[in-house]
Amino acid sequence: MFGISAALTTPYTHGGHIDADRLNTHIKQVLTDGCSSVTLFGTTGEGPSVPCDARLEMLGAAIAAGINPEQLVLCLHGAAASEVIAQVKVALEMGTQRFLLPPPCYFNQPSDQGLFEWFDTVLSEFSGTSAQFILYHIPQVIGVGLSVELVKQLKEAHPDQVFGVKDSSGSFENTKQLLQLPGLEILVGDERQLAACARIGAAGAISGIANVFACRLARVLRDGVDDTQINTLVDVVLKFPVSPAVKSLVAHRYKDDEWCRASAPLVATPDTGYTTLAAAYDAACLSE
Repeated sequence: MFGISAALTTPYTHGGHIDADRLNTHIKQVLTDGCSSVTLFGTTGEGPSVPCDARLEMLGAAIAAGINPEQLVLCLHGAAASEVIAQVKVALEMGTQRFLLPPPCYFNQPSDQGLFEWFDTVLSEFSGTSAQFILYHIPQVIGVGLSVELVKQLKEAHPDQVFGVKDSSGSFENTKQLLQLPGLEILVGDERQLAACARIGAAGAISGIANVFACRLARVLRDGVDDTQINTLVDVVLKFPVSPAVKSLVAHRYKDDEWCRASAPLVATPDTGYTTLAAAYDAACLSE
C-alpha cells in the first residue's frame, strides 16, 4: 500500500530562496511521524513557483542529507513535454523513482485525445525504466482534468509506468470510479474522504495535513474510521488559501514563524487567520 505522503509545504528564506535546512528537517520529522513518503513541490508546496533547477537542487539536497530517494516523490511541472521529461531524467539519476504528474495547463479545455498524446510523449520516454507516475487530477486548481476513460487508456498503454492517480477533485463518486480500474493505486486528496475511500480500496493519500498529523492520517487509512477532529481542521484550513494555511499550521507546530513566508503570488496568512488556524491545530492535538 502506498500509505500517507506529506504534500510538503516549502520554507523560504528572507531572500526568497528555498530553505533547504528547514525543508530537510521537516522531511525527516514527517517520515518519523508516520509518512511512507513525502511529495515535493506539489500544490501545497507552491510547486509552480519553483524553477526546475531549484526543484532538482532541493531534491539532491534532501538525498545528500540522508533521506532515502525512494521516499521522495517529485511533483513535475511544465506545459512542454520535453521540460517534464528532462526533470524526470535527472531525478532518476539521483535515485527517485516516483513522480506526481499533472496535465499541462494554460490550454483551453484540451481534448482527451490531445491529453493522451501529451502524456504518451512523456511516458513513452521511460518505457523499460524504474520510473513510476502518479497522474494528478486537480481540475479546480489548474483548469484541466483527467477523465476516468483517459486514465484507463493511459494505464492500458503504459501499464508499468502509470502507477496510480491522485484524485484531488473532491468528488467521492469520481474516486469510486477510479477504484474500479484495475492495477492502479488510487490516492485521496481530500483528507475528509480518506476513511470512506480506504474502506473501498484506496491505497493512501498525498496530504497537506500530513505536514502536521501524519500519524493520525495513517491510522485513518489503516482503520477506515474518520478522525472527526482532523476533518474539522480541514474545514478550517479551507476557509483560507490552502498553501499558506498549511504553512501556518507548520509554523505553529514548530513555534517558528519563518515557516509562514510564501512565494508570490501567494502571501502569508494574516495574523487573524493564523490565530484561527493555531486554535484549530491545538484543538486537534487535545482530541488525540
